[in-house]
Amino acid sequence: DFLLTLNANYSYNQNEITDLGQVDEFELGTSIIREGLPLGSQYVVEWAGVDPATGAPLYVDLDGNVTPNFSNDFAKADFGTWLPPTTGGFGMDFSWKNLSVRSQFNYSYGNKIFNNQLFFQENHGFAGFNQRRVMLDIWQEPGDITEIQSNEFPRQFSSKDIEDASYIRFRNLLVSYTLPGQLFNNQVRNIRIFAQGQNLATWTAFTGFDPEEGNNIAQYSYPLPRIFTAGIDINF
Repeated sequence: DFLLTLNANYSYNQNEITDLGQVDEFELGTSIIREGLPLGSQYVVEWAGVDPATGAPLYVDLDGNVTPNFSNDFAKADFGTWLPPTTGGFGMDFSWKNLSVRSQFNYSYGNKIFNNQLFFQENHGFAGFNQRRVMLDIWQEPGDITEIQSNEFPRQFSSKDIEDASYIRFRNLLVSYTLPGQLFNNQVRNIRIFAQGQNLATWTAFTGFDPEEGNNIAQYSYPLPRIFTAGIDINF
């Protein structure tokens, strides 16, 4: 009357670019294709916070010095890759007499995504549109400790917007109960009543719409919807 089945799978992707022919590297948006690095390596200027005295944004140059001067020449590939090194899933099938429960989770670990949504939602240059609540903490006077620079300085692409996109997602839950045909004078073989939920929950530190973005930049892609389904299967 009782059956329990557990399943799990794990995938690890370790890769390195070894030869690009006549060049050693080339930039691809906010990532770089460079010999010796894994594919999908992020390539931007490192963010160092906001100067409490002036409200100026701070960056790190190639020598490791903190500076208020922004230059694309300071870009480096020290921020991981948007291609997840580790992916997998796990789940459970449980049945007891006429009751059945199935669940499935999937996960991704170790990839870093440029959350382009933050660039617009934490940017006084787009103040005419919806902004994140953190903009209430924008630097206003000397001594303010904040990550939101003064509106006197333009927002630049930097590592500030690179986030860990690791996640665990509750992909599917299916609960069903089967009524035997004897309850209906054997007019039917059985009747199965079921309810199902998809994309029920996602655990992640990523602040964009969906960590399962599929590229190196989150660009307001519509997130996977949460779907509930219920039904009856009648088998004659």
